[in-house]
Amino acid sequence: MKMKKTLIYIIAACCLFGCGKAVTTSTSEASKRFLDAWVHVQKQKHPDYLWKQTSLGSWIMEETDGRGATLTEFTDSLYLRVNYTYFNLDGEITNTTSAKVSQQLGNYTENNYYGPQIWYAGSIYAGLEELVKGMKRGGRRKAVIPGWLQTSERCNSLEEYMALPDDKIGNTQVYDVELVDFFEDVNNWELDSVSRYLVRNFPRRFGKDPLKAKADSSGAHGFYYIRQEEPLENKELRDTTVYINYIGRLLNGTVFDTSIRDTAMYHGIYSSGRSYGPVSISFGGEWSDSKMGAESNSIISGFARTLWAMHPFEKGTGVFYSPLGYSYKGSGGIIPPYSPLRFDIELVANPN
Repeated sequence: MKMKKTLIYIIAACCLFGCGKAVTTSTSEASKRFLDAWVHVQKQKHPDYLWKQTSLGSWIMEETDGRGATLTEFTDSLYLRVNYTYFNLDGEITNTTSAKVSQQLGNYTENNYYGPQIWYAGSIYAGLEELVKGMKRGGRRKAVIPGWLQTSERCNSLEEYMALPDDKIGNTQVYDVELVDFFEDVNNWELDSVSRYLVRNFPRRFGKDPLKAKADSSGAHGFYYIRQEEPLENKELRDTTVYINYIGRLLNGTVFDTSIRDTAMYHGIYSSGRSYGPVSISFGGEWSDSKMGAESNSIISGFARTLWAMHPFEKGTGVFYSPLGYSYKGSGGIIPPYSPLRFDIELVANPN
């Protein structure tokens, strides 16, 4: 089927541009000829699409207007929150943020995160910048973006993009993008999300005012601690080893890690290749010295700060923004970039 479709595009290209003797063409020129042929065929198959061409050579196929503010300018501090699905020109989906689409494709993974992702505007391709510029919050566009715009380079015209060297040219793809939100300060956006979470889930500790909760950090910017059960004694844990059970979650409730076997099984993250049960924590003289397990593995700052706030046999919860967690990288498929996290921790007796 792929071979047949490709032959159709090649035949269409020959009809449009002629099949004369071979000439040397750049990757961008070849990409443009192929795209023109593809669009010619697809217009006949889908006359109901918009087929609105942009100034840089993309083709907008579908568009749904949003209801929020319009994204008009790109700056060095702009972040976009988006849902997306990518297709190749044969219509095969290559990437998506949708759980439903992944289920339909048969590649859904239960413990992976599905939902809006955050893009730093300065790192996206030129074609995606052109696609989302002018969209409103809640708006959606589906467009075929040519290879010469699959680049992080920024040029002033179609001609300049077409003149880029071959190693700057990517593969033409179809992008279906929903602009959920956009903002200038990702840390502040995270803190706003955390503060709303705190007043919704811990009103006794933080009250009902998100702004007040946001300012009520527990000794570190972006970190919040909630004591869930009183300790047996108010002894500080320094230069010692304790044992804990813990559960790590995203703020949407998704559990991504735990030391508790039944919890792991319930949330679909159980692994027969790991041991479950209380984990040792070695405390040093500073919170940053804390290590986990017999192999003395390092732990993220927010987790370490949660432990540092606790006392013997206490139960507590640490909530913190991503600079104290996995930052702009995230972790695997389950923790997306710029994710605030929650850890519920209980200090328990030595199991040995």
